[in-house]
Amino acid sequence: MRRLITTAALLLALPILGAAQDADHDYHAQCYAFLAGAPAHLSLAVPGSAPVGLAASTTAHQFGWGGEFLAYKGVGLGGELLSSTQPFQGGSLETWIGSVNVSYHFGASRKKRKVEPFVTGGYTFYYVSNITLPHETGGNVGIGVNIWVSRLAALRLEIRDDIGGQFLSAEFQPSGTYFLRPSQHLVGFRIGVTFR
Repeated sequence: MRRLITTAALLLALPILGAAQDADHDYHAQCYAFLAGAPAHLSLAVPGSAPVGLAASTTAHQFGWGGEFLAYKGVGLGGELLSSTQPFQGGSLETWIGSVNVSYHFGASRKKRKVEPFVTGGYTFYYVSNITLPHETGGNVGIGVNIWVSRLAALRLEIRDDIGGQFLSAEFQPSGTYFLRPSQHLVGFRIGVTFR
């Protein structure tokens, strides 16, 4: 399945990369880093029984980085990696979330533009070490803006919904029990920096 998705992404990218030779536009690569908070509600589950809701909700603390190549008139191809950690009962529950995305940056071909809104979406993979539960895949969608404070640096504001990973969401499996979210959505409110 992963090989099929990778092949499809490459086939879709070839026409975009080929068209990137158009001299009328300014194409560039950019990288970014961010911090985020994602509200999360947990349930406790024991294999073979129904999940039990927990009264306390937590905020998943996230940090991550990524990059993308703006190939043609604001269309970008990129990827990112983030760590999502939830505090729970004096411990921390952690997931690594990777994604491969397609994005569109409005007005990205004009370097003098100070505000650059964008939308993004793609494939997501959830990786949790030291568990016997299977790792999961899903998707993500986001909307945000780069506010260019100089020619090469911007303030990045974004809302990103990582969809999937329901049974790995709290990133922990102690003594035959594990924690999960009641929803497959982990919505992060991000603030960061972008460089080009």
